[in-house]
Amino acid sequence: MHLSDQKSQLRQSIEQRLKRMSPKDLQAESRSICRRALERLPKDATVCAYVALKTEVDVQMVIDECVKNGQKIYLPCFIDDALGFREFTGWDNLIKGQLGIREPLQESAVMTTEEPDVVLVPGRAFNREGKRLGRGNGGYDLWIQDHKKRNPNTQYWGVAFDYQMVNDIPMENHDQLMDAVITPREYLVTKKM
Repeated sequence: MHLSDQKSQLRQSIEQRLKRMSPKDLQAESRSICRRALERLPKDATVCAYVALKTEVDVQMVIDECVKNGQKIYLPCFIDDALGFREFTGWDNLIKGQLGIREPLQESAVMTTEEPDVVLVPGRAFNREGKRLGRGNGGYDLWIQDHKKRNPNTQYWGVAFDYQMVNDIPMENHDQLMDAVITPREYLVTKKM
């Protein structure tokens, strides 16, 4: 079976697992993941987060806590048809972007390469070695690959519901490894930090 077919099959399997989880359980796991992330996040870190889709870990608690601490938060958006990040300036200052996902206004400051200390990365599946399966468009993988060359100090933390953790993930050359994966029960360091 071709790698792309294996990935597609794994995405479908994760989708089936998701259908068996209640919104209440997903919210409970999201809160646990956020608490675990906040325990490890330096209080002065600049953080890239995201606005969650229904099938992703909701990291709003991390965003709100970082804002309360005076930390800079950046959210993904499209800049010249590629993934980029703009500064989060409040929940009321978000608009629906190209994919229907809320993102910062175009007037919001664009993140510089030097800024992010930690990037919270959503995905469809993760494993204990830091492998990540995305949604299939390669946006995060391309951005991370480019960003690692410009700022090797940034850490990439995958965030995963328990149902998203699998034994193995088919990887292609462009797929990027996470430095850590945070689940409701564990903070897994996957690479030397």
